[in-house]
Formats: sequence, C-alpha cells, structure tokens
Amino acid sequence: MNNYVFIINEKGERISSMVETKNRKGEVLLAYAKEEYPDAALYISGDDTMLDDFIAGKIYVDGAMVDAPVEEPSAEEQQAKEAARVASEYEAKFKAIDDEIIRAEVIDKDTEYADELRQQREALQLEFMEKRGEL
Repeated sequence: MNNYVFIINEKGERISSMVETKNRKGEVLLAYAKEEYPDAALYISGDDTMLDDFIAGKIYVDGAMVDAPVEEPSAEEQQAKEAARVASEYEAKFKAIDDEIIRAEVIDKDTEYADELRQQREALQLEFMEKRGEL
C-alpha cells in the first residue's frame, strides 16, 4: 500500500497528491508538498484508500472523508437550460414545417397547401414566443 501527502483546498477537495518514495517520505515529503503548494489550506497523510475516496468524489472535512455536497443549479442556470430545451424543440418543428412548405411550393406546386403551412408556422411562432416569454 502506498502512502501519500494530500494537498487540500479550503473546501476539502484534493488539489494534488504526492506519493512517498525511497528518497522522499514522511516529513521530507510534507515539506516538499508545502513548498510546491504554499497556498493549500491543508496537507494530510493518507494511503491508497484515501486516494480512492478522493477519486470517487469525496472531500476531507473535519478530519473525515465525506460525500461532497450536491450543488443545485441556480435559477438562472435552470432557466437557461429550459430555454435551450424549448428552442431546440421548436427548431425541429420549424424545420419540419419549412421543409414541407418547400416541398408543397417547389415539388408539388400546391400553393394553397403551402399557404396553410405558412399559417401553421405563424401559429407555431406565436406559441414559441409565448413559451419563451414564460421563461
């Protein structure tokens, strides 16, 4: 089993880790870690198990490895995500209608059907603007 010095930030997250070697272990390794990472909040000793915990997303708080808190997205982030979802949904609908209009006008030479499709597109545009306005 390997021994390490873990370099930790103020949130308890691992910034880096240094493994003990034949020439650099114990206090020598700790001094080297402090020299390389002078702004770290904490330097702790641990083994492969602790490294596995850090890799799994755990953090070091009050002397123990704990699950990192789940950060909820802000209201702005949620709103932006929902706006992008709505835009993507309507983009596909607009493309389908536009393709159908082109087909009706160019291939089928059916102006009446193309006009109906244009009206549907206008209604869809209003619906899209309403949904965007709600966000």
